Amino acid sequence: MNYPFKISAVICSYNRARFIIHAVESVFGQAYDKSLYEVIVVDNNSTDNTISLLEEYRVAHHGYNFRYFNEQNQGVAFARTRCAKEAKGEIVAYLDDDSTAQPGWLSGICDFFDAHPDTWSVGGKIVPRFLTETPDWYSKYFFGLVGNFDQGPRIKQLTGARYPCGANMAFRRQVFDEIGYFNTDLGRKGAGLLANEEKDIYLRILAHNHKVHYLPHVWVLHSVEANKFDKAYVQRHSMGIGGGERLRLKGNSAALLLKFIEYFMKWGYAVTYGLGFLLRGQWSKFVMLERFRWWVIAGFLDPKGAG
Repeated sequence: MNYPFKISAVICSYNRARFIIHAVESVFGQAYDKSLYEVIVVDNNSTDNTISLLEEYRVAHHGYNFRYFNEQNQGVAFARTRCAKEAKGEIVAYLDDDSTAQPGWLSGICDFFDAHPDTWSVGGKIVPRFLTETPDWYSKYFFGLVGNFDQGPRIKQLTGARYPCGANMAFRRQVFDEIGYFNTDLGRKGAGLLANEEKDIYLRILAHNHKVHYLPHVWVLHSVEANKFDKAYVQRHSMGIGGGERLRLKGNSAALLLKFIEYFMKWGYAVTYGLGFLLRGQWSKFVMLERFRWWVIAGFLDPKGAG
């Protein structure tokens, strides 16, 4: 099938006027033929001036393949699905609205897909750009909180234990034709922090026996603001992980039981891991790690509390 563009770079946005144009420009600034790609922003009912900024950018850059839309159904899964439906590219590449694509992002994605026809999705490295100091309780166990995704210096196939993150992931168009779009019961909705819409679609890709790869050279910077370290936010984020899993596995009693057992085992492991913090006198790291594991369980037990 022929597509108007080789790749569609798509960005979902919600109240990120302070970052959105920088994200868009990080794509249009790539050393890649502009006739081969488009950039799409799907705004998910922002209450700031995101839309006016996007319109100003469109008018000022009328020669660019740039479009934006409003998705009225609230939720990142709705916005990501709208991106995929509006995209006209052979490849659909997702970038977060507070992220910056680094040089070679577009070409790296396209070149890998061209060289590996059996790969249906890729995800790249995500490096946090801290806009504030990290708190004393922050440790590697909270990398997911700040979008830190690094699977090492080599290209590797991902088989389910790890999966790409939404700030830097790309799909062949056939993915959506064959397995459908993002599960709109999952994912963030406004201020709600449910998770796992990414995990859900990747597990479906693997279940259809298609390959997913990690590309360390295809990377982005992800801005991390101070609110990410607010303990109330961390609690809701952690509960969103558990709540998302409860909803993802809804109706599968055996899988729900196994996940419940897994979460309690991880809480036990966290006590063991946390002893290392205690031995080094890092009490705050120990406490937050244990709280994190409990909050995940709490979200699993009560998904509504995580929304």
